[in-house]
Amino acid sequence: MLSRYFDTSVFTQPAPFTFGNLARTLPDVRGPGINNFDMSLVKGFRIRERLKAQFRFEFFNAWNRTQLANPGTSQGTAQFGVISNISNDANPARQVQLALKIVF
Repeated sequence: MLSRYFDTSVFTQPAPFTFGNLARTLPDVRGPGINNFDMSLVKGFRIRERLKAQFRFEFFNAWNRTQLANPGTSQGTAQFGVISNISNDANPARQVQLALKIVF
């Protein structure tokens, strides 16, 4: 949990029935990006003259990095500017896959 992802002290609530001076979107305030590396090792070899095999060893999210969710954006709440969970949908835990392919 990151308790202060961006500086929340620079935001204030405008007076009732008035507009604030903040844009609808904040181009300088962004959530954490995805940092994901996939790797594979491939070895091909001949079994016979017209028969080939390929062995694959694949890693998805090879360094097993976590993906943080976006911070809370509702001003006036306790969750404003706080990242309180991890987004496993965007970057699941490391997965290893083995494959054998026969080409004839």
